[in-house]
Amino acid sequence: MMPGFIYKPGHVGFVSRSGTLTHEISSNLTYRGIGQSSCICIGGDICKGTDFVDILKLFRDDEETRSVIMIGEIGGASEETAANYLMESPYPKKVLAYIAGRNVPEDKKMGHAGAIVSNGIGTAESKITALEKAGVIVVERMDDIFQHLA
Repeated sequence: MMPGFIYKPGHVGFVSRSGTLTHEISSNLTYRGIGQSSCICIGGDICKGTDFVDILKLFRDDEETRSVIMIGEIGGASEETAANYLMESPYPKKVLAYIAGRNVPEDKKMGHAGAIVSNGIGTAESKITALEKAGVIVVERMDDIFQHLA
């Protein structure tokens, strides 16, 4: 359920693995007067139809989108896959990212099917390293996103 009043037309493309953080970031963007070209929640489950790369390709070609926010989380490899895509050729738009779960202890089991870390892939550190290598601005706190959009 996406309440319409928290969105505002604009130029920030937004893609997230978290439904809750989709609402939180979108409402904060709107509150700060920053509109969105599209807000897409792809979900955090391992098996899904749409992934970060699919959305990044759409935002690449969208004239309304001037910058992109990615909200990732621990588990799976979709953020690392997105980083590889971004390194294939220069991405024409600023990309910002936040990775949720960076403070979760390694031995802690999460209740989310997508929060599975395996063989060092899917950790917050591996995602942050891959995204930064691809030129993405990875913020430590969600509020830092808004400073980089100004």
